[in-house]
Amino acid sequence: MHKAEKSEVLIGIENLKKDFVVGNETIHALRGIDLEIMAQEFLVIFGPSGCGKSTLLNIILGLDRPTHGKIRISDRDIFTLSDDGRGLYRSRKIGMVHQMPYWVKTLTVLENIAMPLIIRGLKQKSATERARQVVIELGIEELSDHYPTQLSGGQQQRAGVARAIVADPWIVIADEPTGNLDSKGAQEVINMLSNLNKLQKKTIILVTHNEDYWEIGTRRIEMKDGKIIRDIKHG
Repeated sequence: MHKAEKSEVLIGIENLKKDFVVGNETIHALRGIDLEIMAQEFLVIFGPSGCGKSTLLNIILGLDRPTHGKIRISDRDIFTLSDDGRGLYRSRKIGMVHQMPYWVKTLTVLENIAMPLIIRGLKQKSATERARQVVIELGIEELSDHYPTQLSGGQQQRAGVARAIVADPWIVIADEPTGNLDSKGAQEVINMLSNLNKLQKKTIILVTHNEDYWEIGTRRIEMKDGKIIRDIKHG
């Protein structure tokens, strides 16, 4: 698959529905989502808890299979891939920043950042060189030799962004990445994501329920009760 240009639809979602059965009750988590995400967009998905944001993310990641509808990444239906195929797709095309970073606490920050490349089969020396290049680009080289438990929440999240992009993915998904941070740490993370979009042309998907991020990015969609209720492009 070639690297998507700005004018291309990178993620195409058509009439996406997802139901969960809990006991005798069927929960309609997604109720017919139609969405095209263009390459190099910075999309903010906004909405209250329970609106379907996380379910939509899990389907984009290929973790949950939709009940109905299709999702295509660069014109490939990801659910025609095997479980292993979708795992490979995630590791190569998507970088993930979680609300709570997961670390191997016995490894340094630099070693943790290099880990996705080592898992993919890159030799440790090459993986470490790439990780060092990323921390320099992001301006967090001073964190490299520390252990994750020595970092503040904001520093951990910035290191988490470095780990998310070390494999040069097309898409960076940030799921409530500032939820546990103070305002200064949160703004540093948002600035880093914005720079990745503007300078490295990464497609960013930021999921949040924080109204402080109402106007960031290039586009915002709002979700409620499993549906998109507003779709606003900035600029």
